[in-house]
Amino acid sequence: MHANTKANYMITEFYRFRRIDSLIGEFNELENQSIFFAAPDLLNDPMEGFRDIYWSGDFVVWKNLFRHYLLCLERLCSLLLLSGEDHPISKDNMPVFQGEDDFPTPMYKALFYEISNRFFKNSNLITLIKSISERSTPVRRDELFFYFSSMHGFALETIYSEYEKKGFIPERSLKNIAADTLIKDLIDQGFISTLEKSLKEKGSDEGVSSALFAAHKHSRSQIDLIYRHNGIIDKDKKNRSLVIYDFSDEYISQLEKLVFPEWYTACFMSECNSSSAWGHYGDNHTGVCLIFNADVINENSFLNLKGRNGYSSSGPTYGFCNHMFYPIDYVKGYGQIDFFRMLGRLPIPKLNSMWYSMDGVMSSCADYITSNEQKWRNQYWKNFYRDITIKSKDWAYENEHRLILVSSFESFTDPKDRSLNYDFKSLKGIIFGIKTKIKDKLEIIKIIESKCRENNRDDFKFYQARYSPQDKCIVHSELALLNFPKTHAH
Repeated sequence: MHANTKANYMITEFYRFRRIDSLIGEFNELENQSIFFAAPDLLNDPMEGFRDIYWSGDFVVWKNLFRHYLLCLERLCSLLLLSGEDHPISKDNMPVFQGEDDFPTPMYKALFYEISNRFFKNSNLITLIKSISERSTPVRRDELFFYFSSMHGFALETIYSEYEKKGFIPERSLKNIAADTLIKDLIDQGFISTLEKSLKEKGSDEGVSSALFAAHKHSRSQIDLIYRHNGIIDKDKKNRSLVIYDFSDEYISQLEKLVFPEWYTACFMSECNSSSAWGHYGDNHTGVCLIFNADVINENSFLNLKGRNGYSSSGPTYGFCNHMFYPIDYVKGYGQIDFFRMLGRLPIPKLNSMWYSMDGVMSSCADYITSNEQKWRNQYWKNFYRDITIKSKDWAYENEHRLILVSSFESFTDPKDRSLNYDFKSLKGIIFGIKTKIKDKLEIIKIIESKCRENNRDDFKFYQARYSPQDKCIVHSELALLNFPKTHAH
């Protein structure tokens, strides 16, 4: 089953559990010889793809972050103004990849320039941003949410005041003249300096600040729930709720898109004897388990798959490409990602104009990339694969390995582009589950017989899974009488 190469335990066989519906039903995976790559949110672990992102940088990048927040918020405000509740607005409408140079018209650019000027004229806001940039420990999600939610009302008031001035909306009878009160209170109370003092007294223990901001976020979520329950937040006005109440949280989640590309995965296992795995992924033992042969290259295992690999003048091109099996690391905790120094989705010129420069001053964060771009790129991809091949120890029974599809230069958002095809010779055999129905077995055998004759194969193996009282696990026995002799040409 497994081959030992040198000192390493090289895996040459991988198992993929499938439901009958996927295999010979709706998606016809067996006939099509297809493997579907799923988005992380379709996987079973809610922590799938979680990244421990933190924010630590100088005044330049922090001010640009607040400007970017304002830009994304303004876009949603304008969409709300245009469509009301008639057309859904979502977090995906936030222009996270765009900067001030991307506005469609000079008039729109001038409008945002006025909004931005008004926003940053607030001395308390500038003091807050400066204080955040001088934090001695990194800012994590909950703390960032605290700062954003504290200034969100002021950002909205700034946008609507400018809309009013330009005649885009009628003059409002109720204006939020105290919109910057929360910001002012943070400055007057010396909030960040008090936090810094507390950290120094406790030896820069990040747990102190983490607990504080987690408690704030927890309280906010409870209040939000109460408001929705009592109808103070109208559940039917989803667009308005996104702009007014949910924006800060959703914006932070969208920021991740600027760091790493979207990814998709197909899951395999190095063992197939777990009853839990059969129950969960083998549809309560009524499904099957496919056995794939892997190619070992430089002590890594690969599966050759055909998919979209480029474009020509006549459209997309398709070809075979080796995809590596990445073993899952079942560890506690996740690696850290430095947001301002890992903005890998933007070209360098855009990165410099949007994030690393302000009024002719360059951020020191830019040095991290420009001092040694190749070293930075190597670390970037190392971090990328590290975080998408981690699961908690609770899942260790799976012995999972995964193939990964990354949309670095092209999009795989359309599901049909994420269904890749394997060569039939890569499929070594099929294990029937303990409760696989006879009619399903017969349908599978019929498809495989046809493919064996088509490919002139006589080495395909069928197995039957059963529980072994001796081994206390699921084992499989070969159905040796089921074989298809090669067809000989006359």
